[in-house]
Amino acid sequence: MKANILISLTASAMILSSCALFQDNTKVTTVGTQSTQTATVAKQDKKQDTKTSKPKKKKVKKSKKAYYVPTSQQSLDSIPLSEDVINGEWTIAEVNAQKIEGEERPYVYFEASTGYFYGSNGCNTLNGQFTLKDGNIVLSNVLSTQKACHNAPYEYQINFALSQIAKVIVVPSGNEYYLNMYDGNGTKILVLRKHNMDYLNGHWQVKKINGKKCTDEKVQLVIDIPELKLHGNTGCNVVNGQLLIDPDKKNSIQFHQLISTRMACPNQSQEMALLVALEEVEWAKQESEGAKILMFNSKGKEVLELEKIERENN
Repeated sequence: MKANILISLTASAMILSSCALFQDNTKVTTVGTQSTQTATVAKQDKKQDTKTSKPKKKKVKKSKKAYYVPTSQQSLDSIPLSEDVINGEWTIAEVNAQKIEGEERPYVYFEASTGYFYGSNGCNTLNGQFTLKDGNIVLSNVLSTQKACHNAPYEYQINFALSQIAKVIVVPSGNEYYLNMYDGNGTKILVLRKHNMDYLNGHWQVKKINGKKCTDEKVQLVIDIPELKLHGNTGCNVVNGQLLIDPDKKNSIQFHQLISTRMACPNQSQEMALLVALEEVEWAKQESEGAKILMFNSKGKEVLELEKIERENN
């Protein structure tokens, strides 16, 4: 038994030494997966080592055969888990029925094209591999740095919950997805939330500003959701900025750090109205099957109307 643990720790150390993600002065811990037993690389006190070395996962493996989700937690609106759905960044919204709040939000980013994921538990960096099988997700080779954090109350719970996943259910809600994760006893242990704002991607013609028609065809915006960037033309000057998606708000989209060139423009009032409207945007919705976007401020007033510009492939 001691020999097996020694081999496991040695292998973990070899993996970590070759991983550019972690620095030499950063401790790294194997979090644990559905298929492997949790092993701790970082030095911990004897009491904690005893807890992590107990073979608790054997119970989870046995219960998988009789796995169930209580009827009250099932949803008729659930959809199959696929690569298209899982791909992207998911904010960890709940762990063990506790809502997670704060500026440093835990998250997981799944890369469907590579089968790898990375993220944060609110303090330390996580990464590993995942596979989709029979509508379920299986995590493996999960590693975590082990910095000492004073304000990360959910860190241990998230790490442990990720090692106990037995079943997942995807529930769409508007332009968002919720990934409900259950352990082998049917208890919901994690809720991940994905903002599906991809419909904003692309090239847009500004049609209205604060309800007033904009007839200048040069006034256009390019929204890049994956890079969280904005590029555009006010009709005279070039504008650039960054996007922010608030994890606590549905359909959230905000434009920050707007910078524009400063040429003298004949229609300066329209340009100023556009820049102010962009700064006021808090959320958006699509209409006409995505061909039109309406953007609103914090009071629910429509400040921008955009129309999709279809680009021809050369």
